[in-house]
Amino acid sequence: MYEFLVRLKGKPKECMDQLLKEGYFNTRSEIVRLGVIELSRRYLNNDISKEELKLVGKAVERDLKDIKKSGKKLYSEEDFKKKYSHLI
Repeated sequence: MYEFLVRLKGKPKECMDQLLKEGYFNTRSEIVRLGVIELSRRYLNNDISKEELKLVGKAVERDLKDIKKSGKKLYSEEDFKKKYSHLI
């Protein structure tokens, strides 16, 4: 595992806050994980392996458990589209 601290300000912070607020992601960790994968695909022409996909899935499951414990509301894709149709 690789752990680090990220400090964001300005536009990157605004983007992360908006992605969370609008429900595209549930945690900052999800955003960072997907961002690293997407950058790898874009710049290194790397596709994610099945093993990496499993690891990301496990991390997301862990994050979802934490979210459920916190009592935050999660939206289904259908509910999200209804609520935020003006953003799609």
